[in-house]
Amino acid sequence: MQDTDVLRIDLEYLRQPAVILGLDGGIRLANSAAQRLFDRELCGSNIFDMVTDREKVASYLSRSSRSTSSHLGSVEILQEAGGQRYQALAARLRHASPDGTYVILRLLSSNDDRFSALNERIAEMDRILRQRLHENALLKEALSEKRTLLRELQHRVKNNIQQMLSLVRMSAARDASPELADFVTTAVNRLRAMSAAQEALYQTDNAISLSARDFLEHAVRCTASAFDAGERLEVDVADARMTAEEAQCLALIANELVTNAFKHGAPKGGGGARVSFEVLPDDYELEVRDNGPGFGGANVRRSSGLSLVRGLCRQIGGHLECCDDGGAVCKVRFKTSLNHEVSP
Repeated sequence: MQDTDVLRIDLEYLRQPAVILGLDGGIRLANSAAQRLFDRELCGSNIFDMVTDREKVASYLSRSSRSTSSHLGSVEILQEAGGQRYQALAARLRHASPDGTYVILRLLSSNDDRFSALNERIAEMDRILRQRLHENALLKEALSEKRTLLRELQHRVKNNIQQMLSLVRMSAARDASPELADFVTTAVNRLRAMSAAQEALYQTDNAISLSARDFLEHAVRCTASAFDAGERLEVDVADARMTAEEAQCLALIANELVTNAFKHGAPKGGGGARVSFEVLPDDYELEVRDNGPGFGGANVRRSSGLSLVRGLCRQIGGHLECCDDGGAVCKVRFKTSLNHEVSP
């Protein structure tokens, strides 16, 4: 049992008769009000010898021992004039004891206040409610602080991407060779794709997931504009949610496929391309198709350029399918780690 002196002091603060006892009925401690009520030394005595119905009291103590919240009940005490009925509040002591379970029992005289037990119960419920409200306020404060830190981190990532874009463009300005120009275009498009997903994540209040419609269309149109093909691109994106990691990978995948479409399948002055993203019964599917020559045996560069796409697919547990159907068709299917959700 927890420190006896502390418990004895706590009991003395109670104006009602109060005892601490085990489930066997043995009284370990009693306050002065209880000593006066029973007119005897209580420590070492057994409560079952002082009540009219010991089985009822034993059952009441057993129920009360299951929780530290007070249980309302009644106890009839043996006195010289006969049995005297008292309202009672009983609860298990908060701190566990190595030598058994202990219950604090308070006796409330119905002559003093017929609603005292109810009032005490209400007061205790109010105290518990205030404590939980305080804990919830602390949790909300901690959550708000973490969200602020996360948004600050996302903002810095977005700024870093913009800085990298500027550095790449500055480097390209010093050398006008076709090889470097091609490298810069590829790097800028990839950074733009990452930036689109990061910007969408920064703008949303949900740091866990975001909708494909928030970033995918913007990402692929930025890629098409690098080939002066904005008007030759058709986009249809479902409003389906996914994790931030999946969004980053999907933006890069779409960038690579659209780049291939306009670089090899629909070059300047040529045909167009179509990007669609939809929710299937079991998967998400990204499809990029063009009306060019398709995956002919001679188009080795186009096929080898898909290695990055396959690597990104592996990161999100997806797979890539390529075929010819009136042009090149690339499909990426993956299961999101979120539940499928299409906003109305």
